[in-house]
Amino acid sequence: MSFAVAKLNVVTEEWRPFNYTNDNGEITGIATERLKAVLDSINIEYTISSYPWARSMILTSNDENTLIYTILRTKDREDKFQWICPLIGPVKVHLYKLSKRKDININTIEDARNYVTSIEKSESDHEYLLSKGFINGVNLDVTGDPYAGTRKFFAERVDLVLQTEWEMKENLRHFKRPASDVEKIFEVKKPSDAEGCMAFGLKTDKALVDKIRKALKDYNVKHGL
Repeated sequence: MSFAVAKLNVVTEEWRPFNYTNDNGEITGIATERLKAVLDSINIEYTISSYPWARSMILTSNDENTLIYTILRTKDREDKFQWICPLIGPVKVHLYKLSKRKDININTIEDARNYVTSIEKSESDHEYLLSKGFINGVNLDVTGDPYAGTRKFFAERVDLVLQTEWEMKENLRHFKRPASDVEKIFEVKKPSDAEGCMAFGLKTDKALVDKIRKALKDYNVKHGL
C-alpha cells in the first residue's frame, strides 16, 4: 500500500464530546480533532463518516482501508483489530434511572438484571453487560440509534440507561428535559476500564498501522498526553 496515494475511510459514531456531528454537519469532538492532527502530520488523505456503531465495526473488519475511532480496547476485541492507542483515556460510565422511578432499587450491577436497560448494539458497554449475564431482548433493549434508547427511557418504555455524563447532558439538551428528571445510580466500574483508540481490521497493511502508531505517539508526547 502506498501511503502517498492511500485515502483512508475513517468511521465513527455519535458520541459526545469525543466524536459527533455539529450543527454545521461537520464531524468534530475531542477525539476527532486529535485524530485529524495525527493523520495530517503524516500527510494521509482521509474522509470521516459517522454511522451507527455496529455498522462502523463491520466496515472496519471487512475493509483494509478503513480506520475506526473512538473504539475502546477490551479483552473481547483485542484479537479482532490492529490497535493504535491511546487516543483518549478510560471513560467513566454511569447507570441512570428517572428520578420519579421510586420503584427501582439497585445497589449492584447484578441488581440491574431485574430491570430493562437500553444499550446501543455492539458498544463495549453492551459487551460488558452481556458478560454480566444480561440477555438481549430480556433485560437488554438493544438499539442502533444513539437517541432511541434515551427516547424510550424518558417515555418509561425501558427502566435504565448506561451512559457517560457527557452523553446524558447531551440527551437532556436534545430532549429538552431538566437535569432533575434523571438520577445517577452509580458508576459502573468494569474490570479493566478501557482506553479509547483508533483501530484497523486485520487485513490492513501492518506498515501503515505502525506509521500511524508512531504519529500518535509523537502527538501524545508533544501534548503531554
